[in-house]
Amino acid sequence: MVLCEDGECSVCLLPYSRMDRIPRLLHCRHTFCQPCLETISRLRSGHLAVSCPLCRRVTCIGPERSLQEALWVDLELWERIQEAAVVEEEEEKEEEEDGQKRRATVQRMEAKQQPALQAEEMKSWRRLSTDDVF
Repeated sequence: MVLCEDGECSVCLLPYSRMDRIPRLLHCRHTFCQPCLETISRLRSGHLAVSCPLCRRVTCIGPERSLQEALWVDLELWERIQEAAVVEEEEEKEEEEDGQKRRATVQRMEAKQQPALQAEEMKSWRRLSTDDVF
C-alpha cells in the first residue's frame, strides 16, 4: 500500500479536516479518516471490528460505543489541520490581493491607452456620402 503525505488519509487520499474527515487512531496507532473507518468497519458478534488497512491488526469496539466514541482523534494531525487552515486563509488573502493589484494595473494601462484608441477611431471615421447612407 502506498503511504501518503501526512495530512491525508491513506485509504481515500483526501486531506483530513476538522469537520467531516476527522483523523482517528486505531489501536495499532495508524490513523485514518472517520468516513473510511466507518466504511471498512464490520459488525461481528455484536462488536464493531475495524481491520487496519496497513497492518491488518483488528480494533474491536464494544456494542455500547460507537466508532466515534471509541477511537481517539489523532491530536498531532488535528493541530496540523488548524495550522493548514490558517496557511490556506493567508494564501487565499494573498491571491485576492494579487488579483486586485493586477486588476488595478490593467485598469491603469487601459486608461493610458484610451486616448490613443479614441484618436485612432477618429482617424478611421470618414464623412459618408449620400450614396453610403441607408
